[in-house]
Amino acid sequence: MMEKSQRAQTIALAAICQAAIMIQQISKGQTCDGGSFECLLKGIMVTNPSTVFDVYQSLADLSEGNGAMVQQLSGNSTTKDVEVTRYVAGIMSLSKKLLKNTRALNKLKSGLDDIERRLEHFELTSSSILQNFADNYSEAISPIGQKIQVIGNPDVLRQPEVQAKVRSLLLAGIRAAILWRQMGGKRRQFLFNRNQILQDAILFNKELTSIS
Repeated sequence: MMEKSQRAQTIALAAICQAAIMIQQISKGQTCDGGSFECLLKGIMVTNPSTVFDVYQSLADLSEGNGAMVQQLSGNSTTKDVEVTRYVAGIMSLSKKLLKNTRALNKLKSGLDDIERRLEHFELTSSSILQNFADNYSEAISPIGQKIQVIGNPDVLRQPEVQAKVRSLLLAGIRAAILWRQMGGKRRQFLFNRNQILQDAILFNKELTSIS
């Protein structure tokens, strides 16, 4: 049983926001941080963790996502990013549906088992593995709920490698959202415990800044 703490929830929320930001960056043809990308992909493959730190071993790679979370929760409308908010909301919704769908969960697990075997021969960020992640998302998760509409440069979004990266990040975001729920996270906390979430995210931000 994993410890359910505010900090564990904060880390998982930071990972969701990190995935959302990187989806936004990649879909617009921008460069994203390679370390953060790999950190999120590694998190997908940790399916039986003892703590949140088993899933995200390099917390510094979630700093951009945590910073975005602080902005989103600060209450200042000028700092909020509507696209990021929409991606996070879509990821949260799909994760909830996934947890209630045994067939989809089994399909996802089978797909991840296949990827685990293929990682003996391919790098985690190789085009082959990214396509596996993308196919897994399309086959196990896309059919169970409303699809997340990704906004970006049409010419960029038509590229197969970009599509694979975006779907891989959507899968990573859903993995983080499931972890958040396992840590005791609930949507109503954003209504009733918003300040507590924000204050821990601010503290986490300071800690990440001090070690970077």
